[in-house]
Amino acid sequence: MGGGRSKGANPLPASLFFSLIPHPLPVLLVISFMDLFIPRRPRLRHATPGWAENPEFFITICCKPRGLNQLCHPHVAMLILEALRYYHSQRLCRFELLVLMPDHLHGILRIPDSIHLATWVHQLKHWLSRKGKIRFQETFFDHRLRSASSATEKWNYVNMNPVRAGYTKRPEDWPYRFTANDFT
Repeated sequence: MGGGRSKGANPLPASLFFSLIPHPLPVLLVISFMDLFIPRRPRLRHATPGWAENPEFFITICCKPRGLNQLCHPHVAMLILEALRYYHSQRLCRFELLVLMPDHLHGILRIPDSIHLATWVHQLKHWLSRKGKIRFQETFFDHRLRSASSATEKWNYVNMNPVRAGYTKRPEDWPYRFTANDFT
């Protein structure tokens, strides 16, 4: 047979590959080159300034994998509603609007300034993962709403999400849309 590598043969082990490089500088170049092909999402800081009193946020929490309906089932919606009603009763949050989409959720919520948003979201995702077998992405997106116009813009964006996706003609017809009255 030929002297070339046969199909399916194991590639050169990394330890042997790196031992063949005479100087550490090329190793740095190889690692940097490899980093170009490994997607890494930057970690966002979720700290709220100390002067912001009971801040209001727009959040997006995505499921893993995207494209799979994990949230738009009646029993899952009730589980999420149950968790958020509990948080509301404990004065740990106040949702103004929550819209569940098949593979993500959007919310407009207010949390006390004593609560760290990232910790709160982590605990919520952990509980929902255990109880509802929902798989979430590790991170989430948040935007602190600093003005009434920003809040109105995000409210409209969240509210119209099912309409833009073609699931319904009117936002109020979407069965997985919840407003402040649904959490009391």
